[in-house]
Amino acid sequence: MVNLICGSHNHELVKSLVGHPYVGRLTTDEKIIIVNMKKSMAKPRNILLTLKEHNANSYTTIKQIYNARNAYRSSIRGNNTEMQQLMRLLEWDQYIHWHRLKDEDVVCDIFWSHPDVV
Repeated sequence: MVNLICGSHNHELVKSLVGHPYVGRLTTDEKIIIVNMKKSMAKPRNILLTLKEHNANSYTTIKQIYNARNAYRSSIRGNNTEMQQLMRLLEWDQYIHWHRLKDEDVVCDIFWSHPDVV
């Protein structure tokens, strides 16, 4: 906790702002770059290097890249769980699939195969 006494702080100012949430936040342009590069299956470190090339004064960290990629992935999935998304994609791509439930909500076994392979 920071106590303010007579207009001065009771701690030293930080030397670097790397990792600080305010200066490391992503702009809308950077979020678009991350989404496009994720669609191209670029590695997070390459995404970070590209962002640093566009803005040399950027304090973005790799953790923020991972968080932005995860937020994009979740936005595609919507309200579906990961298993519901998997089943939806199997249906959409016309995979041959089979699953067995242990309980009503627990999948015990799952199998899928591409139609060209079968």
